Order: sequence, then C-alpha cells, then structure tokens
Amino acid sequence: MTTDSHDLLKSASRGISLGLFAADVGNMRASAKEAVAWGCSILHFDIMDGVFVPQLTGGADFVKAIDADAVCDVHLMIENPAEHVASFVAKGADIITVHAEAKGAAKAMAAIREAAEAAGRPVLVGLGLMPQTSIEDARDLLDLKPDMVLVLSLDPRTKNPPDIGAACAKLVTLRKEFGPNGPILAFDGGVTLNSIDEIAGCKPDMIVSGSAVFRADNPQNSFNTMAKALKPQRI
Repeated sequence: MTTDSHDLLKSASRGISLGLFAADVGNMRASAKEAVAWGCSILHFDIMDGVFVPQLTGGADFVKAIDADAVCDVHLMIENPAEHVASFVAKGADIITVHAEAKGAAKAMAAIREAAEAAGRPVLVGLGLMPQTSIEDARDLLDLKPDMVLVLSLDPRTKNPPDIGAACAKLVTLRKEFGPNGPILAFDGGVTLNSIDEIAGCKPDMIVSGSAVFRADNPQNSFNTMAKALKPQRI
C-alpha cells in the first residue's frame, strides 16, 4: 500500500455519500447501481447493532453484496467496533468510521489501519462525533489523526431533532484547526433539499444523505441538486 493510493482514495471520498438504508430494502443493490449511473461515487452504509443505537441493520456481508463501483463508506454505530472492523475491511469497505463514544474507539482505529495494511490496500479511518461530543472531548482520538471526521447533527439514540447550526459550527471549528490538508470533514443528519445550502455553506468535504434522495419523487434530481450545492463550496 502506497501513500499515493491512500491520497487518491482520500481525494475520491469527497461529495455526496448516499445512504443506502433509505432505499427500497428489497432493491438496495439495484438502487446502488442506479445511483452510480447518476454519477454518485460514494455509498454510505449505516451499520447499527441494536445496542449502541436502538436500530439494527446489516453487517459486513451486506457491504460485499451491494457490489457497486463506488467508494464504500461504512459508518459503524456499534458497541465494540474493534471486534468487527477487520471483517468490513475484508468485505471491501473503503472508509470505516467508528464513534468517539463507542467502547475502545482508539483500539478500533488502530485495528482498521492494521487490517488495511494486511489487505495491502488503503482504508480510511473515520471518527464520528455525536452532537453532545465536543472537539475537546474527542481530543485524544483526534490526536490519532483520523482520515475523516464525521460530524453528526442528531443522535440516533434520542428523538431530538437535528441541530444543523451547532453541527455546522463544530465543522467550521475543525476546519480552522486542521486546515485544507487535514482530515476529510463530513456532515451527517438532517440533510434535506431545504437544509443543503446551509450545510454546504460550512464547507464540508462530504455530506451524507439518504432519505432526501431515495424517498424523493425524483431521486436523481434530488441527488444532482445536492451535489451541485456542495461542489462550489469545497475548498
């Protein structure tokens, strides 16, 4: 694995990361391939264990089964991520995000890097921050130099509405701290056609959206609108 291949993957991991679990459950693979045909280059997999968060979704085999020509962006909302990251690397994940609030987050970040090295290919290490987790709360983990920081505007463990403004402010602070050569900065939660301009204004490299695209009357148009809103804002 070379520095160049890592940098190329990091460069490719910018844009709209499309949340597949918002698609028709019976047709996710077809939906993924259709989205790639629109020009979608990043697919987002929300992996939930029913413990760390109440919801329960698929595992590593699901990532492999989608088999679409896109960056596989795996968001682990699970209790003990270090025990599972190697299986996601083996099944083709290109980005694996673990939560600062999960048990053994630092161990999981190291395990992603070890599994990527063993596989001989780059896998980006992501760090997710729930709304209540401040930058200083996550300082020790940020010092481990994740390739991506995923800022959430809502906590899936609660029924609180997304706080777009607070998440944007956190992202702006991270940008000032790390600069243009720092980690990919990503935004997740509450992304709609009504909020996309505000979110794009804080200059994330990646925006995660699912329902606003797949459940729209015209999913392709919704995706294109979001992609156009984000692209001019990137630095």
